[in-house]
Amino acid sequence: MVISMEITVTQFKAKCLGIIEKVQREKCRVVISRHGRPAARLEPVGESTSREFFGRSRATTEIVGDLMETGEPWDAEG
Repeated sequence: MVISMEITVTQFKAKCLGIIEKVQREKCRVVISRHGRPAARLEPVGESTSREFFGRSRATTEIVGDLMETGEPWDAEG
C-alpha cells in the first residue's frame, strides 16, 4: 500500500531533497498543493499510472461508427 502525504509548495521547496529521498525509500506519494489546491504529485518511479495509459479505458469506452467519418462532405483534392 502506498501512503500519501500532502505538503505545500513552500514546504516542498524548503525540503525538496529530503522529500524525494523519503518517496524513494518509503514508496509513498506526496501531493504538493498551491493556494490550497493540489498542483502536483510526486511518486516513486514504477508506481506511476502512466505506464497503463493505452487501453486503460477499454472497459468503459465504446466506439460507435466510423472514427474517420466527420458527417460532412468534403473534397481533399479541391
